[in-house]
Amino acid sequence: MGLEFVTRIVKTTAIVSALTALFVATYFSPAWGGGVLLGATWNSLNLLLVAWLVRAVVAAERAVRGRIVALAAVKFPVLYGLGFLLLRSAVFPVGSLVTGFSLVLVVILLKALGAATVERMRQKPERTLA
Repeated sequence: MGLEFVTRIVKTTAIVSALTALFVATYFSPAWGGGVLLGATWNSLNLLLVAWLVRAVVAAERAVRGRIVALAAVKFPVLYGLGFLLLRSAVFPVGSLVTGFSLVLVVILLKALGAATVERMRQKPERTLA
């Protein structure tokens, strides 16, 4: 699994979090739905920035050093500052933000289990009825 795995996780999480947020906003509370969506978006951005940092560090060229600094400058103070503001605001319940944050982890787990299952099925010899 390469770094394209992260892109697939983020795309799948966007779909799952949008559907979950819509369901939660309709049947529970709009604030909870928004919190789920924002929590999933925050963690997805965090995951993307980590992947971009890894790509930039692995490339390790002189021109890339500026990009590493820029990505780190966005990731740490800006992204974590926004996360802090989301948690401190009373607009979205903390539980909804944590639920949205956890959606990314659930998608990672299910995608990894699916990939492992497919790989195991490919290696398994076929049985014949003879």
